[in-house]
Amino acid sequence: MKKISFIAFCIAFVSNAFGIDYESGDWKFKLDAEGMIGTLQPKNDAVEFINDWDVKASALYSLNATQKLGAVYSIDAACVDDKEYIHDAFVLFEDKNIGRAEFGLTHSIARKMGLGLPDVGYLRINNKSILHKKLNLKKVLISDTTATTGHESLRLNLATRATEHGQYGLSVSGGGDDYDYAVDGAFKIKRSTGKLKSAYAIALSYMDKPHGYEENTYSPSVYADWRAQMALGINLQYNSWIWGTSVRMIYDENPVHKTADGLVVGTGLSYDLLQYTISGTYIFSDTNVWNHHDKITGEEMSGNYIHTFIASFRYKYSEHTSMFMSGGLADTTPFFAVGIKSGF
Repeated sequence: MKKISFIAFCIAFVSNAFGIDYESGDWKFKLDAEGMIGTLQPKNDAVEFINDWDVKASALYSLNATQKLGAVYSIDAACVDDKEYIHDAFVLFEDKNIGRAEFGLTHSIARKMGLGLPDVGYLRINNKSILHKKLNLKKVLISDTTATTGHESLRLNLATRATEHGQYGLSVSGGGDDYDYAVDGAFKIKRSTGKLKSAYAIALSYMDKPHGYEENTYSPSVYADWRAQMALGINLQYNSWIWGTSVRMIYDENPVHKTADGLVVGTGLSYDLLQYTISGTYIFSDTNVWNHHDKITGEEMSGNYIHTFIASFRYKYSEHTSMFMSGGLADTTPFFAVGIKSGF
């Protein structure tokens, strides 16, 4: 794992230095890469090595002035952690006057159009949190606030083009091993008035018969008749201030064993000053909100709530390279993290 991370980080630096972006006639090829390496110190325990990286390759062919065909492949640390070697592998069709269609292995429109929280410390708090995985809190946790049904099943994503009236999206997926099918919908609207920029998003998701669906390493596999999700997000930017808040609710019908449904609420504020950025983030996760008994053993499952506080500082060394440090408290575990991120 560390060897793979080191190779990906080197690719990020090469991309940073040379910029892999090539056009020939109606074709356009691009390679994006970024990597983060650092350490995390929980309590007085041994220092943990932390890393994050992603590599994305895309090819686009212009059919005419308004329409494009393309293909995308990506891999990142989160999926390799789960012993998967595809994060995205899909084809797309785009019409700048109508919208975009994607087909293949990728996240649903609910995830892609969702609004997360400021992540100045690069701890992946909006997608399979590095922080919570390394701290190993021994509790069921919903770490991020955007709805997801994974990226391992074949999926069709449809999204309208973004206009002043908003953007709509729909996803249908199936054919995987973790559930029968899933249907997701999303709506997002952006506004810009003088120095104030705002964005609002809502997403709804339905998953039929999850049988072994596992969202991440710190949530148990889900077995239930169906799963429903709703996510709401707000993002406001005024000059150098950015404030985001979002909530995600999960309900499982007739779950068995330990449940992973409940809710997570988060809010964060960041401020930029020249090459420096500071931020504060708070996340509250609670499970067993609607289901209190194991359907097989009859065991009473008590509330399982976790408070996470994160303060981060980032220094932008160059256009594509930054250094960061973060500290805070997750449940009853204090932590401190430092690292560097570079990419193109």
